[in-house]
Amino acid sequence: LDAIKNKLDINIMAGRMLAAIAVTATLLVSTASAASFTESIDSTWADRWHHSSLEKYNGKFVAEAPPGSEDVALKVTEKARHYGIATALPEVTDPSQGLALQYDVKFTDGLTCGGAYMKFLTADADVKFEELNENSTYSVMFGPDKCGTTNKVHLILRHKSPLTGEIEEKHLVSPPMVQLDEYTHVYTAVLNPFNNTYAVLIDGNVMKQGSLFEDFDPPFNPPEEIDDPEDTKPADWVDVVKIADPEATKPDDWDEDAPREIPDEEAVKPEGWLEDEQAEIDDTEAKQPEDWDEEEDGVWEPPRIANPLCKDAPGCGEWTRPNKPNPAYKGKWVAPLIDNPDYKGPWSPKKMPNPKYYKDEAPLANIGKINAAAIEIWTMDNAYYFDDIVVTNDPDVAVAFKDKTWGPKHEAEEAVKAAKKAKEEAEAAVAKAASETSDKVNKVIDTIFEKLPFLEAHRDSLQPTLDFLTERPFRLYTALGLPTLGFLLLLFNIFFAKKKPVRDAVAKAKKDDTATPDDAAPVTTTAADDDKTEEEEIEEIEAEAEAEAKATRKRPGRPRRET
Repeated sequence: LDAIKNKLDINIMAGRMLAAIAVTATLLVSTASAASFTESIDSTWADRWHHSSLEKYNGKFVAEAPPGSEDVALKVTEKARHYGIATALPEVTDPSQGLALQYDVKFTDGLTCGGAYMKFLTADADVKFEELNENSTYSVMFGPDKCGTTNKVHLILRHKSPLTGEIEEKHLVSPPMVQLDEYTHVYTAVLNPFNNTYAVLIDGNVMKQGSLFEDFDPPFNPPEEIDDPEDTKPADWVDVVKIADPEATKPDDWDEDAPREIPDEEAVKPEGWLEDEQAEIDDTEAKQPEDWDEEEDGVWEPPRIANPLCKDAPGCGEWTRPNKPNPAYKGKWVAPLIDNPDYKGPWSPKKMPNPKYYKDEAPLANIGKINAAAIEIWTMDNAYYFDDIVVTNDPDVAVAFKDKTWGPKHEAEEAVKAAKKAKEEAEAAVAKAASETSDKVNKVIDTIFEKLPFLEAHRDSLQPTLDFLTERPFRLYTALGLPTLGFLLLLFNIFFAKKKPVRDAVAKAKKDDTATPDDAAPVTTTAADDDKTEEEEIEEIEAEAEAEAKATRKRPGRPRRET
């Protein structure tokens, strides 16, 4: 039993090894048959890429890195130019084995009107690069195109009829729209021959996918039947659904001449209507130009302007009644429609077998093998950057190359985008805070002028200082500390507080007849002094007090006398 078991284990292991070898061999064969071309533009690009020498193609690419990047790319240098350039693939790529096309492009100055697509040239056509033009034979055209209302990512396959050999362009219906921002985007087209499907991706995201047989126009497989071009509609064929009722007659009370509108007899002229004024009058301030020649230009007349008197009035000039809909209006009489008794339905030609009918089960085998990648465009823009081109049978190659090349670019641009957004948000926050602070500062300033109305007369001269404090609010808040509080109190004492004690002291002295230091000296009075009012005496004392205060300020070092 042990011997049998060991023999079975050996057989199982051998079977597994053979299976593994077979799978490995299959993979090796598949890998060997999968052609791949990858191109990142570098300093040696001119050895591989060749411009069209035709006079029409006066636009020339250069290898240059976009702003903020170190990765060089093929740059569109001038506006309003035709560009033509191509490079050969190291080996022919057969779409019937699967096809993935990919490249990235960046529009630093936008895409307003121009093509940014690529053409993948047909190997059998043997296109000469120096003669590259818009009619050069390609198998697939793929990429962005934008001008006017056109905004699409083209996917066009040139398919050869297996029946007649006629070549016809098959256009993807409702293609995705172009990414129009200033960032780098990678465009990928995948054609699957094993289930005849396609996919268009932007930045690795599927934007459209479906069946080759359903989503292209004209379809890859023509219809089995077509309209017979020699069939014509019979002369007695009636396809009019409704006709006028031949038995209908116009009613006796139908008035075709009644107007659509009549004057409104109930309307009244609005109050304030200026019938004697014209809606427009001559511009009295206009002057005849100095170079006006009446013989050549005719009699000069001043321009007309709107009458200012009519601005606030309901109207000017002769008032007329407005019109209103005529209730008796019926218009021209027409007979009502009835079903046409002779109606036979819509006519269509007879069907016949399509002489060009075929059924292509493998359409990708008939779009032509690819041996070159080309950019043949016309554009009204500049600063397009083409880079990182892939032509391969294996979609995984395109995915890996995208992650290796476009991935770091995308991460760097996302970081720049995030920093830009953060800066804009910070600036907006600062602007909002500044606006709020400015409002608060203005309220503080308004409060100061409200509490100290005598400053209003000096607002114009103070305006530069106010502007300075508004722009630097922390200065205002510092200025509103204890030093300024003391200054404001001093102003208050000078202009308001000092008069009240003098008045109170004089009034109290008069009431109590209290002796003061001045009473010790004999006072000589006159008749005029006896006639002074209490108010005049108070003002005289105040004037003396102010004069004494000024004298004290002029004598430094001398003890100030109490007032």
